[in-house]
Amino acid sequence: MTPTAATAVAASIDTGTKQLDVSVEAGIATVVLNNPSHRNALSRAMVRALPQALGRLAADPAVRVVVLRGAGGRAFAAGIDLTDLADSAGRPVVLDFQAEYAVMLNRVRQHPQATIAMIEGACIGGGVELALACDLRFAAEGSTFAIPAARLGLGYVDVEPLVAAIGRARAAEMLFTARRFEVGELAGSGLLNQVVPSSELAALVQRTAAAIAGNAPLALAASKLALRTLADGASGASGGAAGRHEAIGAAVAACYASEDFAEGQRAFLEKRAPRFTGR
Repeated sequence: MTPTAATAVAASIDTGTKQLDVSVEAGIATVVLNNPSHRNALSRAMVRALPQALGRLAADPAVRVVVLRGAGGRAFAAGIDLTDLADSAGRPVVLDFQAEYAVMLNRVRQHPQATIAMIEGACIGGGVELALACDLRFAAEGSTFAIPAARLGLGYVDVEPLVAAIGRARAAEMLFTARRFEVGELAGSGLLNQVVPSSELAALVQRTAAAIAGNAPLALAASKLALRTLADGASGASGGAAGRHEAIGAAVAACYASEDFAEGQRAFLEKRAPRFTGR
């Protein structure tokens, strides 16, 4: 069962920029990359606003899952917005943008609620990285993927998530050739959970998000923490690993001590849907 009817009415969140729309309905937050004239390329305004928006969503007990998608249906995100690599005086701001972009990606990866990337159309460069930062990825038929860094003279070195998703050989091909991959070439990889016709994508994501939203928040958070720790260990990011393992133990203990654990048991015995509160 999703959150109560009182929280089921859609509510918008002010992100400080028209290029990032955030709304919440029935426990599901939808974050829309809204830069369609540039195929939702990640502008500096979007990169700055997304971590702040996610922080507000993480603090909202009514939010159970976050869906990220692009506006317009032509693209999820076509990389970074290259027009934002210089300030109004024409001075380069590449290093500043790069630092803010790294903060954004890490914030998505560390977000405590489940995240879903809904991919329709082009998913290029930074769009691939953003999708990989999410927990689940669903794509429409006809979508394309590419990392054209080599063609642009950019150094793309954050390769661990890509290799984990599609393997070293396929990742090398994507990076070295900079070519576009049709969604069918990647459908069987860890990059995508499922590929469906475009007309079915929204319904699939909605069903998945609703199923997640109906589960116990503390249990979801514990599983996500464990998955994140495993991913960090696989990539060699061992710093703080001991602390994270302690945090996993604490998260599991919190589940057993929660009202939701008792509610889950009652619902099972009474053969009804549980009503989880996150406590």
